[in-house]
Amino acid sequence: MISYTRVMLDVRRLRFLVELNHRGTIAAVAEALHMSPSGISQQLALLEREAGAPLLERVGRGVRLTEAGQRLADRGAEILAALELAQAELRSGEEPPTGTCRVAAFGSAARALVPALLDCQHRHPGLRVELVESEPEVAVPALLSGEFDLVVSEEYPGAAPTLPGHVHREVLADDPLEAVVAASVLKGRDFMQTGGALPWALEPVGAASRTWAVQHCLGLGFAPTVQYESYDLELLLLIVRQGAAASVLPRLVLPPQRETAPLVRVETGWSRTLVALSRRARTGDPSVRAVRRSLHGKFRESAVSLTDERQ
Repeated sequence: MISYTRVMLDVRRLRFLVELNHRGTIAAVAEALHMSPSGISQQLALLEREAGAPLLERVGRGVRLTEAGQRLADRGAEILAALELAQAELRSGEEPPTGTCRVAAFGSAARALVPALLDCQHRHPGLRVELVESEPEVAVPALLSGEFDLVVSEEYPGAAPTLPGHVHREVLADDPLEAVVAASVLKGRDFMQTGGALPWALEPVGAASRTWAVQHCLGLGFAPTVQYESYDLELLLLIVRQGAAASVLPRLVLPPQRETAPLVRVETGWSRTLVALSRRARTGDPSVRAVRRSLHGKFRESAVSLTDERQ
């Protein structure tokens, strides 16, 4: 059992353990914190000595957390979140927004958000907004580690992720999902009844969109034959436009109906949910609030324009 009374645990070393829990390898922790792997290992060894219990065990050429290490990492994440919250409360009255807000967003959302983020920075000259394109699988652990202040993520039906208690989740918009294919491919046939005979272009295995799309097709009575794979939804749309495959794409990626006249677009009746994630300690920060307001404004405009287009 770990003794917390004999020696005061070093908070900085505790962060290394939390980072290791998030990132999986000492090499990844070292790269994120701009340190050497040997330096991280030394600090973790000192933390083990302070804790009075083994926190890591060797697995092949790497390490993993012991049961005690996992408990301490979980508790450490809460401690670090509480410290960040205390610091944030001291700055909560600062106006106007200043400093830097680092935002991560996946590909299609990042492209849509550029105008909103530039407008936010224009309205708040003291605020620097940094945007990094990053898939949720990478961005969310980086959010927990403090690398990002805000993450725009996506959730597909039936696949909402479990988030730590110190992460604040806010819905930005529902983005309808549509099955799309070139009209020249169908030659007048019914899209859904022909789906099993068509090649498909989807995101790679493991992506939430791929899992959902396959399940949706199975519900329609066929298993999609995936010929093209990419995380780039613009590339998937290009493949569809060329008549090479069918796909399921969110409406945010699709141009207006007048620009997709050669395509058959069928509403699936389902939507992905776009969400903004931030650490609870940062939700009240003026810079994060300003960026979040801009994102809400952008998606409200998108929702109105998409609704008008469909009417």
